[in-house]
Amino acid sequence: MANAETRGGTKPPEKRKPAIDAKPDKFTYALRAWSAERRNTGWFVALTQPSFTGNKIEWRGPFATIESACLAIARGLAVEIADRHTRSVESYKIDRKHALYGFQPETRLHPRKHGKP
Repeated sequence: MANAETRGGTKPPEKRKPAIDAKPDKFTYALRAWSAERRNTGWFVALTQPSFTGNKIEWRGPFATIESACLAIARGLAVEIADRHTRSVESYKIDRKHALYGFQPETRLHPRKHGKP
């Protein structure tokens, strides 16, 4: 098999190398799992840890309602997505004008009218 031929006499398909400057057409992030627990004092949430790791679970709470516990999980997921996406954007050198940039040009906080913080 000197010329990279298979036993049937045909060449295997050539592998294409991605262009060095190619940017992906999407970013996908698999997010960590969370656990919720109801105690006498309220709702608690934590990142789910496999038991074999030996890591101690760090519970957050108490939260008075399921909704506030879910919002705490949502904030944690938003931070995780933003951190990962920032690394992706910086790694691929995505420009602010590119559709995949994904971050808002300004924050959702509005400045006070009188200039006071």
